[in-house]
Amino acid sequence: MTKKPLTINDIAAQASVSNATVSRYLNGHYEKMSAVTRTRIQQVIDTTGFHLNRQAQSLKRRSSRLIGMVVADVENLFSSLLFKGVDQILAAAGYQIVLMNADNDLKVERQQLQRLLELQVDGIILQPVSATAANYAFLKQTQPVVDIVDRQLRGTNWPQVTTDNYRYSAQLTKTVARRGYNQLVVVTPPLGDNTARDDRYRAVTDLCEEKKFSQPLQTLTVQPDASNAKLYQQLNAILKKRLGHTALYVLQGHLLLQVMTVLAENQIKIPEQIGLVAYDDWSLSQLMQPGITTIQQQPRAMGQQVATNVLRQLAGQSVEPLTMVESALHERDSLGTFAQK
Repeated sequence: MTKKPLTINDIAAQASVSNATVSRYLNGHYEKMSAVTRTRIQQVIDTTGFHLNRQAQSLKRRSSRLIGMVVADVENLFSSLLFKGVDQILAAAGYQIVLMNADNDLKVERQQLQRLLELQVDGIILQPVSATAANYAFLKQTQPVVDIVDRQLRGTNWPQVTTDNYRYSAQLTKTVARRGYNQLVVVTPPLGDNTARDDRYRAVTDLCEEKKFSQPLQTLTVQPDASNAKLYQQLNAILKKRLGHTALYVLQGHLLLQVMTVLAENQIKIPEQIGLVAYDDWSLSQLMQPGITTIQQQPRAMGQQVATNVLRQLAGQSVEPLTMVESALHERDSLGTFAQK
């Protein structure tokens, strides 16, 4: 016997609340709703796999001409450029994008994805907060096409578009070593569950284990809310102990701006006193003085590629499971050149 689809009435009964309360929760109206009630409803939803349009799945689904896109942090320029690339392709094909912000929070991300399901979007483009596919298992119960962009998602067969973060990070690290630097200091936001950042860092640690530098690798982890004064305190503690020639490797473009500001505020000259390289999410490093040696990504091209993949899937065509968009190394004046010892 076919199992009867769950309804709002079923969720309300299991959560011991009214139908109206469940409806308000599903539509994001949490006013006058206690945290205990919200948690209880979410637990029932998680357990049952319910979402608002579950009954509609048994019917022939009509196209909404909507594509949902959830980015990790809408304030990050990289995410904005991803969106621009996606919009260029989908708008030309007559689709409208519903852009959602996960705010680098897994719970917020899930809520945003559930809202997209309620809108019956034809497809979802996700820049995932987590690298664990199990956190997105609820999407497999739905009809929309799902594609991953920028950060890889382990253990899934959804198509993914990214860049080879490990290879380019290794290339940048070798460039620093070739210039004669004795030590590398990695400056990074918390690594967490971010596969792009993790691959960049893993390339550095692998090369340091191969003794590309005479001094041990140092890692400076910068919290998202760290002030310039706090960052300088962390940097100064490491730099006071440096031996020989040291370079900073910043793993994220957004953090690069803060590092540049702190170095300028404290009259630390690049490259005379410290070398500086970065994995650049934008195209601003070439405008800085001195120009920063970077790996330059192509977020707009990533967005265009993932949008193209979505359109092909909606047309019933197959796409590559993993597409690597090229990045490029740009050597500029932020590195000196020293004789190898």
